[in-house]
Amino acid sequence: MTRGDLILIAAVTVLGAVIGFAIRARLATLAYRHDGEVSQPSPGPRWWIPVTVAAASGLLAWRFGVERWPLLLPTLPLALFGPWLSAIDLDVRRLPNRLLAVHGIVVAVGVGTAAVITGDLSIAMQAAVGGMVAFVVFWILDRVRPGGFGWGDCKYIPIIGAATAAVSLSVAWWAFLIACVAAVGSTPFRRRRTAFPFGPWLAIGALAAIALFG
Repeated sequence: MTRGDLILIAAVTVLGAVIGFAIRARLATLAYRHDGEVSQPSPGPRWWIPVTVAAASGLLAWRFGVERWPLLLPTLPLALFGPWLSAIDLDVRRLPNRLLAVHGIVVAVGVGTAAVITGDLSIAMQAAVGGMVAFVVFWILDRVRPGGFGWGDCKYIPIIGAATAAVSLSVAWWAFLIACVAAVGSTPFRRRRTAFPFGPWLAIGALAAIALFG
């Protein structure tokens, strides 16, 4: 690991921490809750958000380093939006359309910019294939078992697919495999039989796959 890599990791980690605190402050307003959700219990201080965003950001910087830094452009949004969406999903069991739209746009811009900077158009092609295949596969699974995924999950899945496939299609495969296995494995430990928050597992699967196989 070079000095440049260490500087990059430190800078991205600090940036992640700053953004994480901003996200936590935004979530504290509970502005994302609908009228019927206002009376729900408080989700608490959620101190884990800045810690998670900083750690995930630093992890991605460590994985790619200075040599492959352009890949941070499509993947860093996973570290920033993942905990944000996860906190909302854990609280109200849904993923807001507006936040998903912003996440998708940021990933798309990151994919395109990374492809231009590196001169490697396969980054954009892989991202497009990964996003489309992920959506189709999970759409079929949802048709086979109606209600298995929420609409928010179905919109989040192609974003995860595109961001991870920008690294490689195998990383996208591992991302969803890890997410599904972890989600299924956690089912016996659930205390409440309410709507299942799949968003956090998608975020964890994506980051774990990049760290292990990126």
